[in-house]
Amino acid sequence: MTKSRLRIPVGLFIAIVVTFVLGLAANPVIKALTTQKQRNTNVLLSAIPFILIFVAILLVFISLINMSASVLNDHISQRVFLIVERILIGGIAAGIFGMFQPWLMIFYKYGFIVLLVSVLGFIWWSHIKPKRERRQKELASRPART
Repeated sequence: MTKSRLRIPVGLFIAIVVTFVLGLAANPVIKALTTQKQRNTNVLLSAIPFILIFVAILLVFISLINMSASVLNDHISQRVFLIVERILIGGIAAGIFGMFQPWLMIFYKYGFIVLLVSVLGFIWWSHIKPKRERRQKELASRPART
């Protein structure tokens, strides 16, 4: 078994910091350069800080996926991989059921949180390759012996 190495995407972290700082600085700059009437009629001016901070959050999620995949790829057994995948799919189904059932308010309240966590977990987990998948690709790429 090879030792996994954590790869830190430095350029991505620089982009995260830059977009986050621009998002924080955009609101006071927009308020200083525009009037209230301009901000009320032009929705994009108000949306710029939100969009920049949202992009920074997405870049953080992308970098976490990238780093965890560099560590976990080819180190998770196929069995464990499928168990976690099925749990996450069950969480998605439970979250959808909780949000759309008409009986108990508590299921509705926590349904969105369960759905959000399960979907984000599934997106993250779908970027991990289990051990067996790599071996099958290696066997398929080898030339046939005659």
